[in-house]
Amino acid sequence: MNTDLVLCLFLTFSGLQDLAEGKVSRYVTLAGLAAGLLLRRGGMAFGLLAGLLFFPLFLLRMIGAADVKVIAVTAGFLGPARGAAALMTGFVLGAVWSLARLLHRKILWERLSYFAAYIRQITMTKKYVPYYRKERDGSRAAIPLAFCLFAGTAAYLFWERLNR
Repeated sequence: MNTDLVLCLFLTFSGLQDLAEGKVSRYVTLAGLAAGLLLRRGGMAFGLLAGLLFFPLFLLRMIGAADVKVIAVTAGFLGPARGAAALMTGFVLGAVWSLARLLHRKILWERLSYFAAYIRQITMTKKYVPYYRKERDGSRAAIPLAFCLFAGTAAYLFWERLNR
């Protein structure tokens, strides 16, 4: 079975759901994790490592729990080299989307000031508090990261096929 196709199906569902609803169902991420364990077995160990690497960003509420799981599934399916390249492409797309959104809404300096104050607070108090709270921050600055990871992985896999 073509595991890249299975990964793309998972990423399509998770990415489009994130784009439409602003979140990804735990059932979708569970299906992706189960498919990875079934089809890639030992390869998912790298996915677990990638998930653990990004887990602190979830604890600080800089990314969502589903984003961590999407990262883990993508890395597990593709392995270290391909997974890192695909995820990097998705993160670059996410950074461009975020910058465009902040500029369009004219809140770039506001968010940069907030981030600087957040880092200063953590440094001074040594207490870790959530960076993002939907009830406080709204959705003005949030982006659908799972969708960006989907688009980045699809672009990477397409580019890879072109260059074979």
